Amino acid sequence: MKKSPLVHIILFGCLLGIVLVVVFGRPSAVDDTTRVVISARDIAQLRAGWVKLWQREPTAAELRGQLERFVHDEVLYREAVRLGYNKDDALIRHTLKLKMEFLGEAQAQNMEPSVEEMQAYYAMRKDRYRVPAKVSFVHVYFSTDKRGAQSQADAEQALETLRAENPELSALSGVGDRFMLKTHYVGQDERNLRGSFGEAFALQVIALEPEAWQGPIESAYGLHLVKVYDRQEAYLPEIEAIETKIRDDMDFENREAAKELFYTEILRNYQVEYDDSVKGLMGEG
Repeated sequence: MKKSPLVHIILFGCLLGIVLVVVFGRPSAVDDTTRVVISARDIAQLRAGWVKLWQREPTAAELRGQLERFVHDEVLYREAVRLGYNKDDALIRHTLKLKMEFLGEAQAQNMEPSVEEMQAYYAMRKDRYRVPAKVSFVHVYFSTDKRGAQSQADAEQALETLRAENPELSALSGVGDRFMLKTHYVGQDERNLRGSFGEAFALQVIALEPEAWQGPIESAYGLHLVKVYDRQEAYLPEIEAIETKIRDDMDFENREAAKELFYTEILRNYQVEYDDSVKGLMGEG
């Protein structure tokens, strides 16, 4: 059975009410669910919200419009709660969950790490910040679909010619077969190569030494003769060069830890029980 338009309007008003409560807070004085009392504090919050959004003071008419909207949303919110529309609603549950997580994250704000803390964090996570080896190369492609069993012999013969003549890059267009992607790659690490050619090709090419034609190397497309002309070895940057990145990572981990601690503290006040149908799933029984 479909819900009536009135129900949808009430649900929408309920969501607006929750968002407004998150931004401005609840009215400062209420005696019961049907009595809405507006105080000077509420007006101040409405004015502050307007200034934050529009970067100027509201006119009397604008402030009156904000107040009317505030009362409109509050009334719809309370009526929706009275009717029980706030229960078992996935969108409302998600909104309230986010609000609680924001409260948890707030505990980690403005926690500026010291130099010693950053150094310790960096020392324990060096692999995360290691810059991988990168290669720049050209390749000549031989299609196994087109050449079949002859592709290996054709590639080996072409390799001998390339090593002997070492032609300019501009002279490679007549060698091998047409390749659907690029024939010239710059600054590629192993992950880039794996995404373009497959894992086997990536592992072999990233280990090649520069200035010599190598192959044939198999990829997801066929066979390749490869010449690496520039190689940048993997290195670990100095902490000063990635200070901003480290600060951002520490801030993210602190906020995640604060949220988890906040949840753990709240969980102590609850008793979670599982019925017999789910105990096995939770490792109980």
